[in-house]
Amino acid sequence: MTKRNILSLTSSRILGAVALTAGLATAAPAGATAAPVWDHLSFPYGYTESEKQLKELNDVAALSGAQAWAVGQVRMEGRPYPPPGVVCPDLFRWNGQKWVNDRPDITCRGALTSVSAAAENDVWATGSTIAYHWDGTAWTLIPYPTEQNNPFYLDDVAAVGGTAFAVGRSEQSSGEVSTAGVIRWNGTAWQKMSLPPLAGNTDLSAVHALAPDDVWAVGTTNRYGPSADAHTLVLHWDGHTWSRLPDPPKEALVETTLDAVAARPGEVWAAGQRTTYEANGFSVKKREAFAMRWNGGEWTVTPVPATTGWYGSSVTSLAWNGTEVWAGGSGQDDATARSVGVLLRWDGTAWQQAPKPPLLDDYRIKQLGAVPGGGLWATGYGTRETDEYAKGQFLARVTG
Repeated sequence: MTKRNILSLTSSRILGAVALTAGLATAAPAGATAAPVWDHLSFPYGYTESEKQLKELNDVAALSGAQAWAVGQVRMEGRPYPPPGVVCPDLFRWNGQKWVNDRPDITCRGALTSVSAAAENDVWATGSTIAYHWDGTAWTLIPYPTEQNNPFYLDDVAAVGGTAFAVGRSEQSSGEVSTAGVIRWNGTAWQKMSLPPLAGNTDLSAVHALAPDDVWAVGTTNRYGPSADAHTLVLHWDGHTWSRLPDPPKEALVETTLDAVAARPGEVWAAGQRTTYEANGFSVKKREAFAMRWNGGEWTVTPVPATTGWYGSSVTSLAWNGTEVWAGGSGQDDATARSVGVLLRWDGTAWQQAPKPPLLDDYRIKQLGAVPGGGLWATGYGTRETDEYAKGQFLARVTG
């Protein structure tokens, strides 16, 4: 689950929490295959009339149909303490019936952008410079290895089997050089892991752990380098070493960035955005969502039916709905400047449009979180169909 492309879309005035739970789904006709349906649509921060950055939801992870966590941030504007502008972590917990605010009494050290749950007493929530662990009783801040002149920034975390893997990048103080990095929780402390040699500026944006000895991480080489220079980066941990997978062929005047990954035995998906440049090498011709599939031997790039244009679209999250992979993200229509949500499902042959969350007009998917056994949670930002001023951070669940 990547956080690098999380859109800062929050609000200035909270009008009251709204929850639209049961009753949104409709039953399939007798004998028909059940289509995906949404339920438990809720707006934990209420509807808003602006997009001022006060409160955001950034990620969601589920342990079961009755347990899930969503993380985000609260910007403390106009408060005597913390000082105005300070960003504090925020956290919601799904108790099987509704989302309840469960923000721990912790210091305002920044936003929470990623969450992963391995067990009832083993949940990790991270931000770019913070990592918290839930042991079933309390949240605890866990220091991780970093250096003052070469800080390590976390982008994503995956908890599995009593351990956890967090990915990101180290940056020199100048900010001009970044190096991909992975740290692992060994049960008592975070440890920096050795990676294969990587040329150029590199970063890791998303990680998916199938087991302690089967972990996938994706990112980009030269993301912020010269135009048309960025390309894919995929790494795999086998329990002993990290190895780099071969990249798909690089096209001239095209750059590809990766921000999402989802894996299962024998199949790995990586996704993000592809940008095509004009012949001069720096003017953008078009941006489009990108996805590719690894079958154990080679990558296959799969066309993504999403908005294409100067603004274009991107995939920011991948997750399994049972045996079916879903992709979520956002884009913008060049002609209307309207937000266009990306929500797709792979039918085994091609990407198909998935039904959008109900009652929403413009919407953007930030992250998808798989529910073990089937189903997905989604977090994002949307506008009510009946009121263009009713905007809000939403959480919704899909089944089927």
